[in-house]
Amino acid sequence: MGDPLEVSDIYQEVNGSWGSNDCRLRFGRQSVVYNSSKTGKVDSIPSVELSQAQWRRVCLGQGIKLTTSTGHIYKYDGFRDTEFEKISEYFKAHYKVELPEKELCERGLELGHRQNPWRWGGLCVSVCLV
Repeated sequence: MGDPLEVSDIYQEVNGSWGSNDCRLRFGRQSVVYNSSKTGKVDSIPSVELSQAQWRRVCLGQGIKLTTSTGHIYKYDGFRDTEFEKISEYFKAHYKVELPEKELCERGLELGHRQNPWRWGGLCVSVCLV
């Protein structure tokens, strides 16, 4: 597993919007490199600066959020479910960073694991907040 790990058809989130998908993300021993074949933009994150990583389910499939020790946050989207295990093992082996799965709210309810606050009464829906 010493070879670089490369994933294609990746999107990068920049200022809340997603870029084009004809991009590559390459995980190497020394750095993580994002390369857009459409714009020619190249982002390189030195592996020594990686401080945190999260695997998340996002709008375009699976995504990864990388945080550096300098405070920069990089978000990439477009991964397949099957790539999690391979990428997680690579992060542990080469970057010494865990890649936990983060479950984001998908239903619009940010209420945790409380009882269901929705009350159905005929044609009317009311919400009871405690």
